[in-house]
Amino acid sequence: LAQGPPPVVWHSLSMLRSLQTRGVRKFGVRYLGGAARGYNVYDVQSNVKLAKGFFTGPPALSYSVFKAQCEAVRLFVFAGTVSILTLSLVISPPRSSYWLTWRPDRVLMSFVRSFGSKSSPFLQGKLPYDPNVPLLYTELSTTRSCYRPAKAEAEEEEGA
Repeated sequence: LAQGPPPVVWHSLSMLRSLQTRGVRKFGVRYLGGAARGYNVYDVQSNVKLAKGFFTGPPALSYSVFKAQCEAVRLFVFAGTVSILTLSLVISPPRSSYWLTWRPDRVLMSFVRSFGSKSSPFLQGKLPYDPNVPLLYTELSTTRSCYRPAKAEAEEEEGA
């Protein structure tokens, strides 16, 4: 009668399987310290308590408590700064044309208007005037300013 493999072989096969399984797990996790530690950022009550303790309580006795207090204060400082800047923009908005076009309450309308426009951004016909390109080029390349017609210069002299 043929018997199966001896018990030593079964034992070594089971050990090999367990080593392979453990080996995959061992090399699949690198233990770099990426686990979450410390206080929960979303727990506002504990962050308020830590921030109050930073200013009013006794000094922190360990670095981890001090770090948690600084992180709690940082959350409230960030929220306060963003709130103050937003309120400042609402109360006294800038007067630039960029802000008037792209401010938050007009962005949607500007976007819709840009696609709803019937006019083309390309020229449809000949210009109503004839630009003197060689004169514009020489003026721009020598003086680094645009050519101004004599009519505009005469108006300036009269105003002065």
